[in-house]
Amino acid sequence: MVRIVKLFLGALIMIGAASAKPTQYIEPIDESVYRLFDVKYSILESAGGEIYKIFQAVPKNRNVYPKAIFMLDANAQFSVLLNLFKNFTSSGSVPLIIGVGYDTPLAYDTARRTKDLTPLAQGDEYEQGGNADKFYKFIKERLMPFVDKEYDIKNSEKIFYGHSFGGLFLVYSLLQNDGIFDEFFVASPSLWWGDSKIIKDALDNDGKLKIRLKASFIRLSVGELEKRAGKTDKENILKAADLAEILKKSGVKYEFKIYEGQGHGDVIPLV
Repeated sequence: MVRIVKLFLGALIMIGAASAKPTQYIEPIDESVYRLFDVKYSILESAGGEIYKIFQAVPKNRNVYPKAIFMLDANAQFSVLLNLFKNFTSSGSVPLIIGVGYDTPLAYDTARRTKDLTPLAQGDEYEQGGNADKFYKFIKERLMPFVDKEYDIKNSEKIFYGHSFGGLFLVYSLLQNDGIFDEFFVASPSLWWGDSKIIKDALDNDGKLKIRLKASFIRLSVGELEKRAGKTDKENILKAADLAEILKKSGVKYEFKIYEGQGHGDVIPLV
């Protein structure tokens, strides 16, 4: 299953190869996928009245799900992940897939994802974000109970995936250390946001995490060519390699992958 998620991250990279900006193209779900999954959609409301569209791919003829993948930016990326299973002949080994997105025809609702996926930060350039705490509360208190009620995932291995701002939100979620997810697949995280403060605040004087993470595995990936002038090239900004070193120092089981010749958006399908 890790191999499938890696292929997915690799595929997502290729989607954005032509531009650093999120593409609004939504890849259609291949018809063959419906042999394996029942695809469903639900609407959930947060405590603050925000509406989210929940994408669900449920393996056919199964009522036990050893693995469940949770993903962000589902409007754009749900179909990409599903299509990686199109050559599978049986639903016996496929995971339950849950995606969080928005009730919109857009692949990326830029304004909402910026608000939801980023932590509060000081400075004018960050004023459009800052609701990561509220979105995390939605995931913890609304999404997870909903999914568990529908599919009984108490004993499932839960994998969480996010790219760019989604990757940043995964780092935020990881540091909450609630044990909601077992594995984190963090792709091209926007660590420049808030001058990397959420990570810096989590470190002790030796550069190790102050807390012992409950996550069983973290996979961190980044494109070799990733760089944003004025943002990621600041001296005080942590890079993905810095985060990998922090994980290493902290004794966390992790993997760090650099995709050669790839930029920020290119990493999505490769992960």
